Amino acid sequence: MRKLGFCSISAMDRSLAAAAEVAANAGLDGLEVTARPPHLDPDAGLDAAREAGRSVRAAGVDVIAYGSYLGRPDVAGQMQAERDVAVAEALKTRLLRVWAELPVDSGSSESEGFRHIVELLRQTCDLAEQRGITVVVERHIGSFADTPDRIERLLDVVGRPNLALNYQVLDDLPPEEAEAQPDDARRLITHARYYHLKNYRPNPAGGALLPGGSLEGGVLDYSQILPAALDAGYEGPMTFEFLSWEPKPLEEKLAADVEFVRRVLASREPP
Repeated sequence: MRKLGFCSISAMDRSLAAAAEVAANAGLDGLEVTARPPHLDPDAGLDAAREAGRSVRAAGVDVIAYGSYLGRPDVAGQMQAERDVAVAEALKTRLLRVWAELPVDSGSSESEGFRHIVELLRQTCDLAEQRGITVVVERHIGSFADTPDRIERLLDVVGRPNLALNYQVLDDLPPEEAEAQPDDARRLITHARYYHLKNYRPNPAGGALLPGGSLEGGVLDYSQILPAALDAGYEGPMTFEFLSWEPKPLEEKLAADVEFVRRVLASREPP
């Protein structure tokens, strides 16, 4: 059965254990643990990471992924790679989410920044491979993992079998590109082993779409995007990341997104 999870970054107003209870009460399989207090401080040590993992499992769900910030400009060294791989292992998860941004010490040279990120990802993947962990690069605008061409180049140049994409619709999406997102998913999901689900809402001022749409009622048509990803062969975990900005309880908004996705998945099952 396909695993569904909840990203703890959408529940930063409560403890990690309480976020895990939200996931369990929604009938989900796991929680993505965010590397940010109060959920998990990556510098707190491995005992703290082990306890975090135990608190999630005590709620009845697995740690579906560790949402680190490795690969952001201020978190881009070998020591941090070693730390975050060890934290993922301590959490007992098989997925380590990372970034691919231009390092702060690379100056203005994008080519030098790319070489730095490639080396960091190779180091991280080699450390993770020894522990049976897959490294997934989260897609973000302005990073080396934003457009399809740049994503495919990054994965090819790093050249590690345990490196994959954390697919999600690109942030700051122009509204005129909304209809093309099923094709985007169809192309990129073949490189993914992890999938963040989130939608957008119209921008009253015009310009790029804003975060905070429900999966069913937002601007993007997930009744088309999800089937496109599934038809392209995606079988990995899917995690509900950012929820609607409607003035409703978090639990209610998550329940609506979960019900919608389960309905789409059920429609794909043979009679």
